[in-house]
Amino acid sequence: MENRPSPSVEETLQPISLFYDPSLEELYPLTGDDLHSFVIKPLSDASCALIKKGDKLWANFPDGRHCDFPFYKKNVVKLLETFKVLSKKTPSSSGSFDGFLKSFRTIEKKMFSSSSSEMKSKDLWDEIIKKINSISNESKSLKGLTEKILEVPFMQNFETCLLLVHLKGQTKAELIGTIWKQEKVQKNIEVKEFNAFFNSVKKSKINSFSTDSFLKLDLPFNGSFLAKEVLSKKFSLVAISSRHDFLSYQREEIDLFETCIDLLQPHFERLIDQEFSDKSISEMRVTLQNFPLPLRVKDVSTSSSFSNDVFHPELQDRDIFFNKKVLGHFSLDLYDSDELRHYAFDLFHFQRISLLGELLNTLRHELSNPLFGLKLSSQIFKTFSTSEDNREIMGEIEKNVNRCQMIIENFSNLYQVQDEQKPVALKKILEESLVLTKSETREVRMELLIDPELIEVHIQAPMIFLVQIIFNLVVNAAQSMKIHPGPHKLKIHVSQGTGMVYIDVADNGPGVPTHLRGDLFKPFFTTKSQGTGLGLVLSRNLAIKMGGNLEYLEHNDQGATFRLTLPL
Repeated sequence: MENRPSPSVEETLQPISLFYDPSLEELYPLTGDDLHSFVIKPLSDASCALIKKGDKLWANFPDGRHCDFPFYKKNVVKLLETFKVLSKKTPSSSGSFDGFLKSFRTIEKKMFSSSSSEMKSKDLWDEIIKKINSISNESKSLKGLTEKILEVPFMQNFETCLLLVHLKGQTKAELIGTIWKQEKVQKNIEVKEFNAFFNSVKKSKINSFSTDSFLKLDLPFNGSFLAKEVLSKKFSLVAISSRHDFLSYQREEIDLFETCIDLLQPHFERLIDQEFSDKSISEMRVTLQNFPLPLRVKDVSTSSSFSNDVFHPELQDRDIFFNKKVLGHFSLDLYDSDELRHYAFDLFHFQRISLLGELLNTLRHELSNPLFGLKLSSQIFKTFSTSEDNREIMGEIEKNVNRCQMIIENFSNLYQVQDEQKPVALKKILEESLVLTKSETREVRMELLIDPELIEVHIQAPMIFLVQIIFNLVVNAAQSMKIHPGPHKLKIHVSQGTGMVYIDVADNGPGVPTHLRGDLFKPFFTTKSQGTGLGLVLSRNLAIKMGGNLEYLEHNDQGATFRLTLPL
């Protein structure tokens, strides 16, 4: 007789239809393995269902039976595993539901049996659910919540409850809680330390720890403790509770602690969203209030508005420099002002300086190795027995490599933002600035004339500012002379006034037409096809920051002369 498997015994692996409550999907999203086992259907079309009703988890089984369980993650996972077993239609599957109930009741009995000798497990469970509900109603903050957790029946012997919270995207985590049942504690924690702790708790199979294992975390107590992680779309959290002793925790205590933290997850989400949202709004309001530029946030639908400290009513008649429609009916207006231009020029200046600094650092990095190799080769070659001419050539190569290295180093130093001002040699700064302009001044005859008493003078000013101004003036002069017949000459004359140094940059180009001279230092005014109109404005602003000035000198001679005045 031919052996064939009985149809009644053969497994079929077709997915089972499941209704999965959307609120459960937010808390515990189905994994890839789950999605292979189930087909998500509406409640009316599903043979199995998991529904969240307050603090209860309702399950509908394929045989038509319904049952409710305490709502926490372990039951969600256990029920999903039970449904997967039921999806495999075998004779033994009929007992899976009863097996699940038996397993749950065994765990429940174990958890409650050692918690109170006088209280039945059902009564203790009801007391815990009742306490969790009161926590929901009474707790207005995370600190208050930790204090209430210590009142849960099975935790009456615990002294400390802490919450370590990290909002996603924040640079710090926060420790909040209650120690010795009444003392409040709150401090910041480095994200690196929080992540290491969170991952240790998540990977642990027993969730019982000792403070000796986490010395970098600097927990405000010593001894053994229980810990349970909670993960949300907006935050990561670890709940901690300790009796302040060094005794190990029983399995039943660990299971009960984990259950309560799972039950409390919706309350964590509510309080964190409320507390940190209020804190963020408060910090944002203070930031806007102290913002150094005049601004106004207006509700278009009600005409109500918020304005900061530097906003004043007469600005309403002035042009709005920037307007942005934001969420809902709100709009943000940024008003034109001297302060705005001041900060805008600073931003433009430091953007350029930062970019040049990065380019020079890259250039130094790329050239340092080949220059070093070239220098080393020339030095080695000089040790060989060779003619004097070859030795002289190698010496010139080494000399020019040294010059290249010095130029790169000097340029890199010039374009580093310095926190403090140091005396700088005026002559050296001028010479370095002229080297920077060589690409624009190849056909220009340059002359640097410094009065004898100023040859060794030092000025207390940022090098970056001086280089930027001289560079702008020389490049502007060279570009204006290109459209004028040569020969092209540029003269920089450094002279001394009463407590001041004058640096005059004069060219023999076409000069500035009389009708345009009044617009030279206006923002965005330019006669160049690709100019920004910010070079001279930025240069004057930098000169004023150093206690000096930049001006155009009126004269009848050919060309243009700009004078930079600096305090001596």
